[in-house]
Amino acid sequence: MKLEIDKGNSVPLYLQLKRELLKKIKGGELKPDSMIPSEVQLAKELGISRMTVNKALNELVREGYLFRRQGKGTYVAERRLEYGFFRVTSFNRDMRERGLVPGTKVLKKRVMVASQEVREALQLPPRERVIYVMRLRLANGEPLMLEHRYLNLSLCRPLLEEPLDKESIHDLLIRKYNLPLTRVKQYLEAVALRPAEARLLRVKPYSPALLIHRVTFTEEQPVTMVKYLYRGDKYRFYADFKPEE
Repeated sequence: MKLEIDKGNSVPLYLQLKRELLKKIKGGELKPDSMIPSEVQLAKELGISRMTVNKALNELVREGYLFRRQGKGTYVAERRLEYGFFRVTSFNRDMRERGLVPGTKVLKKRVMVASQEVREALQLPPRERVIYVMRLRLANGEPLMLEHRYLNLSLCRPLLEEPLDKESIHDLLIRKYNLPLTRVKQYLEAVALRPAEARLLRVKPYSPALLIHRVTFTEEQPVTMVKYLYRGDKYRFYADFKPEE
């Protein structure tokens, strides 16, 4: 592995090293779970201090590109999928844009009496029924996200007849049933996966996950409430915006 460091450059040496390693990781030369040279070896080969190497590696560890195994060394972390927190799109479309093959398993699809949480989110009266859909979302056959969705039955009844392992609910609501997405309320929080959830996502019980709780509206009418559970080892969320002055 060839790393280029220019000591005459005004860019700090640790930052040059960080960028070089990051280029190798993103370019695929450094594969996930591969071990990188030790701090001592990198310092000797590049003619820089071990402290400089340590600073570069620490930043990459903190940002999730590398991880350390106690007493063994530093390794390349599996790359996480970035997802814009303020973005609302079809999972299938999102995966295809990344060059991945999307997959969906419908685990549950039924009509049920809404819980108090769902009634309040969808502004429904007591004992009102909703459509409940539970789906496991995959990319290249690997489970990435578990979806719990509750839909207004009076507006979305035709969904019960749709093949939801192949069709995007997002697209069906907008394009087929003419329920335009006009407003979204959502929040993001860190959670621990319960054993049943972890089993479906093929991770250890109580592994970290990212939960998005979302309610979507057509005009002022809430149509659906969704809870998305994303594997914490596969996703990180970002936002790109101009701050208010």
